[in-house]
Amino acid sequence: MKNLSFLFILALLLTSCASSYVTDQNITKPEKAYHHILVVSLFNDLNLKKFDKETYSTSIKDYFYDLNRIDNHPLIQKSIKEMLSSNRTIVIPSYKLFKVNQDVNYEEFLETIDQKEIDAILVINQQNYFYEKRERVMEDGEIRVNESPKAVFNTYLVDRKKLEPVWISRIYSNGTSWDTHGSMYNSMGRKLTKKLIKSGYIRPPFQTRSVHN
Repeated sequence: MKNLSFLFILALLLTSCASSYVTDQNITKPEKAYHHILVVSLFNDLNLKKFDKETYSTSIKDYFYDLNRIDNHPLIQKSIKEMLSSNRTIVIPSYKLFKVNQDVNYEEFLETIDQKEIDAILVINQQNYFYEKRERVMEDGEIRVNESPKAVFNTYLVDRKKLEPVWISRIYSNGTSWDTHGSMYNSMGRKLTKKLIKSGYIRPPFQTRSVHN
């Protein structure tokens, strides 16, 4: 019985593992790795070329913590923080700095993040999230329908001083019928972190050696 339970749990873990792949572009090579990163999540249409006042007012201000997505913003930002933060990278979710559904102008936004010494803004723009249905006919003729989540994200790493993206990517995530929004975001966050480390925009975690007497 214990063996069967173990096999069931193992099968569950294997079938609930979302996968992601990334297409990215280094726009500006980093002079040094970023240390304090703000995470902003958006679910509206966006093609970010500059984080200027006009773009903020039209495409970010009303969407970076809107009431319609009050549950989604913390969920995706927590996943990014969990994957991205380390003993060498401090990650601050924007929902921790701003209240939901508030009118925050451009100057107030920048002033608030400057108080946290933010040197880069990571914008996560969920472009699409849908479920792919698959039907399977069982031996007894029963038709079972499985729904697997799929998602597409555009991401922008914006330099705080220049207020322009220095790195951009498009991430495709595929899940199984066991996957949730959380596991999909975790998969996306892992790929994102690996790319940022590989490209030199953030440092890999500093490994401390254990001292044994």
